[in-house]
Amino acid sequence: MTRALASPSAGNAPLLAARLLMLAVILLFTVSPMALSFVGVKYDLPEGPFWQKLHPCTLVAMLAMLVDIVARPHPLRRLEQIATRFPGAMYFIATWILLIVHGLLNQQAQFTALIEPYALSLVALFMVDQIGDERRNFLRLFLHGAILANALVGIVEFVSHARLFPYVIGGVEVDGDYRSTALLGHPLLNASTTGAYILCLVMGGDNRLSTVWRVSALLASAFGMIAFGGRTAIAASSLIIVLIALKNVAAILLGARVDIRRVLAALVIAPLLLGGVAGAAQAGAFDAFVARYVDDNGSGEARLIALELFNMFDLGDLLIGPRPDLVNSGLKLLGIEIGIENNWLAMLFQYGAWMEAFFTVALFALFFEFWRRGRPGVTLLFAYFIAVISSAIGLAAKTLIFAQFSILLLVLFARDEGPRPRING
Repeated sequence: MTRALASPSAGNAPLLAARLLMLAVILLFTVSPMALSFVGVKYDLPEGPFWQKLHPCTLVAMLAMLVDIVARPHPLRRLEQIATRFPGAMYFIATWILLIVHGLLNQQAQFTALIEPYALSLVALFMVDQIGDERRNFLRLFLHGAILANALVGIVEFVSHARLFPYVIGGVEVDGDYRSTALLGHPLLNASTTGAYILCLVMGGDNRLSTVWRVSALLASAFGMIAFGGRTAIAASSLIIVLIALKNVAAILLGARVDIRRVLAALVIAPLLLGGVAGAAQAGAFDAFVARYVDDNGSGEARLIALELFNMFDLGDLLIGPRPDLVNSGLKLLGIEIGIENNWLAMLFQYGAWMEAFFTVALFALFFEFWRRGRPGVTLLFAYFIAVISSAIGLAAKTLIFAQFSILLLVLFARDEGPRPRING
């Protein structure tokens, strides 16, 4: 074996598997469900073939994992090494399988809705350290470019009132919603991922990024957040940034050393951001955004009304999981058409309290695998993510919100641990 191949930085995942993982990440950040709908793929419609019900990034990621295992001389050794390195993920997978069986047999849940939220995240967790530093660097640059392009497209859509792809959910075009959909699709997904990206940059993620590019990316992303209009994402990310700023100011007052580059960046970005916000506000760009806070089309009220579902079912139903048709009937009786906009409440009425309790423990075990690979500040990122999914249906539906969040963590916010661990076989 040559020196290059033996080097951990060269990567030891099969070449095809590494390239498939890269392709999956590219598809994740460039092809939205609305783009799929635009070209005729029945991604979120009840009819259509099974393969159209999973996003292409999920299909490619699962293929990458398969190739990564079977293309090695000792596939079972590779599985054993994954289990050893990621015990929290193994516990999650075991509970995930139980949830899938319960959902299919007892709740008539959609199989793809149970697979989609987690598949790519798991594959990336198992493989990203093995694809080589050169390919990881490509993904790093791609993520910056994709999220910056997404923010710019969102801003253009917001200003021009035209969309790159029609805003379609379940085959029905959404009217009267000013929020941009850009490259990632649903405005809440856009806001969540952009907010996580902003926090990554603010907390020092990707230390190879120049100050000029960091400031530029922060400015574009901040205005993109306005275009996407995710209120919880904006509020949670803003609160965390304020807390970080206060902590840094307090540290300086107590005599801590100051990074002059960060001071200069703050001096540059603050007046630019304030000036841009003032100019946009004067031009009326925020009128629709402010109106969303005043009148949210019943979103906030629906969260409170949904609590009345507890009065419609007995304890046994709530523990095991009420019948889906009864839940849907209850929502209609309560006048809720947009679903249960709370991840934990939605999971309870989908799978029951017992299954949700077990699965939540497993989910946090999976979160821990990502958390322990993050740099300082990763706890705040997870606090942000949990706040965002708690204000929406989150992981209780077929969504890519965790996939995008986990890729940001693994590529832009990973702890620098030197050479990547080498896995044989």
